[in-house]
Amino acid sequence: MRAAKFGVSLLLFALALCAGSVAARAQTFNFQVCNQSGVSASVAVSGLTGVGSSQWNVEGWWTVPSGSCRVLGSFPDGWFYYYAEQTGASQNEWTGTALNLCVQYPGPFERINFAGYNCQSSEQLRGFNGTLMPANEGTFTWTLNP
Repeated sequence: MRAAKFGVSLLLFALALCAGSVAARAQTFNFQVCNQSGVSASVAVSGLTGVGSSQWNVEGWWTVPSGSCRVLGSFPDGWFYYYAEQTGASQNEWTGTALNLCVQYPGPFERINFAGYNCQSSEQLRGFNGTLMPANEGTFTWTLNP
C-alpha cells in the first residue's frame, strides 16, 4: 500500500514537471535565419534570459552559410533583437535601429546585458533589429537578402 502511494505521488510529480515544461515552451519561439545573401553570415541576438525573467542576454556568433536556413535556438516571447554581418568581414551588415549593443570579436560570446554597459576593448557597438514576439508565434524567420 505504501509503495503504491509512493508510485502515485511520483507519477503526479512527473506529470506536474511535464506540464510546467509545456507551459514554458508555449511562451517561447524558435528563431530561424535564412541566408540568401550570397555570403556566409554571422548572427548575434539579444533576448530575455528565460521565461518570466527581467534579465537580458546578448550572444553570438552563429554562422549561417549562404543558401541555407538555420534555427539558432528557442527564445522567450517578448522583445527580441538580432544583428548579422558577413563572416570574417563587416563588408555586408544587416543592421537595425531598434537597439545598439556591444558585440565581441572574435567570439563566440555570451553575457548579461545591463543598463549603462560600456563596450570593452574586444567589443564594438552594433545596431540591432528588433521585434516584439507575440505569444504562440512558433517560429520567427529572418531572411538575409543581398
